[in-house]
Amino acid sequence: MHRIKWLLLSLVALVLMSANAEKLTFVLDVTENRSDEGQAIVAQLQAIGIDASLRVWQTTVLRDEMLAGTRAASTSDWGSAYFDPFDLAIPKLRTKDRGNYSFYSNAAVDEAFRVASTSIDDATREQAYLTAQRQIFADAPLVFGYVLQNIEAASDSVQGWEPAADNSENFSRVSVIGSDTLVIGMRVNAVVTLDPAMYRDRDTEAVLRNIFDALTIPTAEGQVQPHLATAWRVIDPLTYEFDLRSGVTFSNGEPLDADDVVFTFERILTEGAIDGATSPRAGLLGPIDHVEKVDATTVRFVYKETFPQELVLQALTHFQIVPKDYLTEVGVAAFTAKPIGSGPFVYARGALDSQVVLEANPTHWNGAPKLKSVVWQMMPEASTRIAALLAGEVQVIQAVPPDLVERIASVPGVAVHTALGTRSYQIELNNAAAPFDDTRVRQALNYAIDWDSILKNIYRGYADRLSTVFLPSGFGYAEDLAPYPYDPNKAKELLRQAGYETN
Repeated sequence: MHRIKWLLLSLVALVLMSANAEKLTFVLDVTENRSDEGQAIVAQLQAIGIDASLRVWQTTVLRDEMLAGTRAASTSDWGSAYFDPFDLAIPKLRTKDRGNYSFYSNAAVDEAFRVASTSIDDATREQAYLTAQRQIFADAPLVFGYVLQNIEAASDSVQGWEPAADNSENFSRVSVIGSDTLVIGMRVNAVVTLDPAMYRDRDTEAVLRNIFDALTIPTAEGQVQPHLATAWRVIDPLTYEFDLRSGVTFSNGEPLDADDVVFTFERILTEGAIDGATSPRAGLLGPIDHVEKVDATTVRFVYKETFPQELVLQALTHFQIVPKDYLTEVGVAAFTAKPIGSGPFVYARGALDSQVVLEANPTHWNGAPKLKSVVWQMMPEASTRIAALLAGEVQVIQAVPPDLVERIASVPGVAVHTALGTRSYQIELNNAAAPFDDTRVRQALNYAIDWDSILKNIYRGYADRLSTVFLPSGFGYAEDLAPYPYDPNKAKELLRQAGYETN
């Protein structure tokens, strides 16, 4: 009798809840480059009874709105040149970190991130990342999306080139049949600077990697190899020592030694060291304290707390060494206007917002480049880049939109090339406010979106689903953690549990 009474009361409660339930209502804010995707998502959400609408924003404006906490659901992307979650998942989902636009906070995840970013044992780091992924998946702080492949294209006359996952192409061993000049159509309207201490931008780094050398260098797949540093070793858990390559000179003839390496990192780590300005790059080095000279060909990196060797080596691929004597003599402004490096090419002329022309460095320690010059041409419009490639005006272009791949592939003499993507694409959900402070609602949205259809029809298959924001190319990726499946019935069940009406 009591059980029957309880069932009747439960049924009445469900009826009353349904009668009082309202539809889940929110605006999906998207950036211009994802408006087609946004329209598809809104249609799918509306199909199960969610009252979703779409608003399109400029990228920088929307980011400011997200940081202010005024948006409920917004598209975002977050990239890293590290093949490790240290610079991708951690800033995106650690409590109050710089990329945490969703205001997500979980103490267990924060602790796992701490272990993963400070342990010097790879097995311990990997287990911590696996733990973090499973908790993040369950919490669903975002609508987890996908990773796009890096799509570029080139003339068949270009030899010895392949796109890099992090856009870090180095053209020292590239040649062009029938020409000694390579022209690259860049995806941006300007590079930031020619000072290696004053940028946080991949396209700028692509240019700088050809003027300057770093201690280590990445392969196209992200593996680290010796470059200006020929060997390294662990002195103690906080100290790494590097042997420098002998006989290296900057393009003005100045020898490169330990003083230049220490100077390079001091101007990055010291606040106000660059004519009163502070480098935006220090955070990429992890918990570093200082860099010190041991002798002319040996330097030590000293950390405030333990930092895994793999992260140290990856970080150093992104820091180009500058000449202390030349920069000190001419000053920051003159150095930025006419940079001197030890790389395979020398800056010749140009403007940051039009083109940058480099010429071969015949005295490079690794041999003179095969090309006499490389021209970086600013071409922010994809259609302009493609037209220039097909007309033979450029030989390599960046960032081919997936829907234009077939156009290029159908033309003889040019080809599309792809590399691993290093940027996650997702929908930020404001976890600090209704309706997305409810885990069930966040999970429902993950079930409600048919990503496979979107990736097939909009991105032409040049994208892969993600179970969280961790990338398959990164260390500690949970291969057994499948993405949320498209399950509208499960989505509706979760919404009803959260008190919302569904179709």
